[in-house]
Amino acid sequence: MSRHAKKVGMKNKLSKYLSVNYLPRWIILIFDMSVIVFSLIVAHLLFNRLHISLLDWRLIFWQIIAIISVYMVGFLGFRPFSEVIRHSTLEDILNIFFALTTSVVFLFLITLVVPKTNIYYISHDIILAQYFISLGIIIISRVFIKTIYHTFFQLKPYNKAIVIYGAGELGRMAFKAVMNDAESHSKVIAFIDDNSTMQGKRLFGVPVYSMKKGFEKVIPGNDVKELIIAISQASLRKTNKRKIVDLCIKNRLKIKEITKVGKWINNELNVNHFKRIRIEDLLGRDTIHLDYNKVKENLSDATVLVTGAAGSIGSEIVRQLIAFKTKKVLLLDIAESPLYDLQNELLAANHDPVFEVLIADVANKKSLRKIFEKYAPTIVFNAAAYKHVPLMEEHPVCAVRVNIGGTKNLADLSVEFGVKKFVFVSTDKAVNPTNVMGTSKRISEIYIQSLAQNKGITTQFITTRFGNVLGSNGSVVPLFEKQIEAGGPVTVTHKEITRYFMTIPEACQLVLEAGFMGKGGEIYVFDMGEPIKIYSLAEKMISLSGYIPHKDVKIRITGLRPGEKLYEELLNNKEHVLPTYNEKILIAKNQKHDYDIINKAISNMIDLVDDVSEQYLVSSMKALVPEFISNNSVHSKLDKEVRLPLVAQTSVA
Repeated sequence: MSRHAKKVGMKNKLSKYLSVNYLPRWIILIFDMSVIVFSLIVAHLLFNRLHISLLDWRLIFWQIIAIISVYMVGFLGFRPFSEVIRHSTLEDILNIFFALTTSVVFLFLITLVVPKTNIYYISHDIILAQYFISLGIIIISRVFIKTIYHTFFQLKPYNKAIVIYGAGELGRMAFKAVMNDAESHSKVIAFIDDNSTMQGKRLFGVPVYSMKKGFEKVIPGNDVKELIIAISQASLRKTNKRKIVDLCIKNRLKIKEITKVGKWINNELNVNHFKRIRIEDLLGRDTIHLDYNKVKENLSDATVLVTGAAGSIGSEIVRQLIAFKTKKVLLLDIAESPLYDLQNELLAANHDPVFEVLIADVANKKSLRKIFEKYAPTIVFNAAAYKHVPLMEEHPVCAVRVNIGGTKNLADLSVEFGVKKFVFVSTDKAVNPTNVMGTSKRISEIYIQSLAQNKGITTQFITTRFGNVLGSNGSVVPLFEKQIEAGGPVTVTHKEITRYFMTIPEACQLVLEAGFMGKGGEIYVFDMGEPIKIYSLAEKMISLSGYIPHKDVKIRITGLRPGEKLYEELLNNKEHVLPTYNEKILIAKNQKHDYDIINKAISNMIDLVDDVSEQYLVSSMKALVPEFISNNSVHSKLDKEVRLPLVAQTSVA
């Protein structure tokens, strides 16, 4: 092998080694401390006209101990040795400057209290000379090493161009994370920032552009593959985020954002902390501001029963109640395994949380009575329900027994045992319902309102009504994710179908707020924003997963399911809304209901639930809720029949 070939081979080996290995921090720290010692000796030489024989080595030895002790504190404070030298930036140079300068200030302060005759005393001239020599050598060494590395051992050309959105502190950290990751062979070619004072400047030698120029010229002209959003969630409005994502989808870019600081290892950002944008992050709205003190005040001395506690909404209500340091939380559900999982989660995530796990069926009034007798809850959140529309069309008995009967049991026991507040979690499907599930929720709303309007009732009954919850069990988002992961097709029931969406934490925060806002009998309607077209949602989710809709992953129209609407409503024709102090919560004006008639009709329905036909049950529901018109369902034929008056329905038994 020729000498030239050996040199090339050695260089390649060294380059490969350096591409994945960095100097340990302790070696850099030892080097810096050695420079400081060397600088002290040089300073003494300078003031002794370079005559080594004139140096008092015993005095220098003790001064070295003193100076290293002080500089070690400064270096551990600013940690200039913790950065990767080959990627040193101006910020790293500043850290060196601050570490050395702070140490020098301390040394000067020490000389004010240490007598000149003391062996540890160092003259001001020596301190200053040593400081400037150390500062020069350490900074020059960093620049020299960086230059040598990038000149002789630079990695092979990058194969992925990246743009970082955000030129602030988080953007700088993201840049370093990309640069320090030798495995990805990526390069940041531009920053995009909305701050006009940053645009046109350079950060780490990389230009900063406006959004318009970045997306119209820089990204298309440089074959950019990925964009990293490096702006804190608190600073980035959802509307702006959606705009950025839409532009990225248009340019077929992969989009990532940075995880929360609490998830960083050793509080240091690396490329493993870049996560794929989730559709939930886009459909949620800006941070909801709760009346924290009001909610906390109502919970500090309360025993709160949450039914359906293992479900999506119920479990999040439980988490938030425990976060508010509620006196005691009772978790009631019939689903044993999810309840067990929630129990373990709460024990792991909280210090000594006060809660009880109860396995019970809300349709069983006797078992509920025992719970009320034993624990005497002061507040009840009822989130227990069957919620899947097609299944309830096939099983109206279950909808009547659990959704209506369970709610009635809990409401009646709340009155009997003097519960202060009863908060019922309803749905937009209860408005002008076209299915059994939505109607069962509407009947529950009516019963609760009629009970609240009854004289002598001290329990405050509150109803909260909102649309689809992102990420809940069986919701469309997890279904689409599974279908995309499997390669498609993604199934949408109708090209024009729309839905309102809200994240689970958002919904539960508003449930808590509304629960303590109401005085009794109100239906609170949440501002759901604009309805989302499900077909467009599917296309966006496919794009966010890195695929091209209709090409890589197909979308198939399957037709509306039994009882399914094209669009949902939050108010029926007889309801009008008024604002509250929380702009996200509206209050529907009360409708009057005769408790005696409603109670008799519902009791009759529940008593006969196992003895009558499904058609009779659904007919009874239609009598109670005249606006219930079945859609694409086996129950549609009942709409053509003459409906019995409500009073007649109650007298059938």
